[in-house]
Amino acid sequence: LALPLGAQVLDSFRPLYFVTGVPLQGPVDKTTADVKFQLSVGIPVWKNIAGREGLDAHFGYTQISIWDFYDESSPFKDNSYIPGLYLNVPLQRDRLLFGLEHRSNGRPMRGTAADTFSRSVNYLFGDYKAFLDCGLVLGAQLRAGFGWYDEDFTQEVFWRYLGYADFTVGYRRDKLELSVKATPVFAPFDCNLEAAAAYDLGFCRLFTQFNYGYGEALCDWVRGYMPVPYLRFGILFGSIL
Repeated sequence: LALPLGAQVLDSFRPLYFVTGVPLQGPVDKTTADVKFQLSVGIPVWKNIAGREGLDAHFGYTQISIWDFYDESSPFKDNSYIPGLYLNVPLQRDRLLFGLEHRSNGRPMRGTAADTFSRSVNYLFGDYKAFLDCGLVLGAQLRAGFGWYDEDFTQEVFWRYLGYADFTVGYRRDKLELSVKATPVFAPFDCNLEAAAAYDLGFCRLFTQFNYGYGEALCDWVRGYMPVPYLRFGILFGSIL
């Protein structure tokens, strides 16, 4: 049985954005202000599986980078590389997605002292979003897998840093989208938090994002490290919901 490849073109998978901002705690200077961007593409693998409209499998790749753009030599603080395979299950109005993802900062487990921040996780997940008539969006993602903390094969990367579940509340009205995502973790704080707002300008969206916790940078997955909240502003292509 041949697997149809659809139009064989790249498509966006997760939203693309480019933002810059500052920490909300501690000093604000060229060493703490930064730039963050997300790039994401999808490639159709099998469309309308078993003749069912909308039951599609695809390969996706997402990269999240945090760039110390304003510091001397403008080094990259962290890069997360996230390839995966995904299955979209059509529902009447809601959205159901299953996936298998690998997330890594691309650093080897064994090497020089500079490689001691090697982090990677592999996991299966199910993601469901319900879109209500009032504009409210309710979502949950559950995941399970395994990970590496330097050379240690451990579940710590899940219960302490990445979490086993995300819970999202969003709202969409006209050109405005709002979203808050909470990820429970067993850390000195209760959960990773991400809040975002986007306003449609037609060709792109004005975008602001608040982050606190271990959710955005794998280099923050350090025992005893307390993350710093960041607020950033920029532009976005796509939808945060």
